[in-house]
Amino acid sequence: MPTRVSFLFFLGIFVVGSTALGYYYYFVYSPPLKAAEQFMDAMEAKNEQALKAGVIVTSDIEEDMLREPAESDLRELISEDFRRGRILDQRRREGRTRDFWYLVYREPDGRVFALIATEMDGRFRIVIPDNPTGQRRRYLWDYTWTN
Repeated sequence: MPTRVSFLFFLGIFVVGSTALGYYYYFVYSPPLKAAEQFMDAMEAKNEQALKAGVIVTSDIEEDMLREPAESDLRELISEDFRRGRILDQRRREGRTRDFWYLVYREPDGRVFALIATEMDGRFRIVIPDNPTGQRRRYLWDYTWTN
């Protein structure tokens, strides 16, 4: 009987832990990744409507000044030569009025940048800088990755 109880206890702990991790991934970890996936799909397809729905523009991420993308912003994004990179990690940063998720993004050539996502109107969107600050792609932010 004690062996059976310890096995059932172990099984119960495993099921509860797996369920908790599943909920965490689905509701907390996955939404910014899903936004990045939709962004990359739209960039590959050069789908301006999907980009308009999935992108938000800021002049200063510290000031939380977000705006909808203008047609010129979307044309600039679509005109870039896009090659899908890979999301390596995500880090959450709390801002004054909203949280930002820094998605550590590795380009095919191995350089590391950040894709930034934030929740707006109940869904996650990719944040692009209004004025690129010297990075290689308009949608990427400079990022120093230390692990």
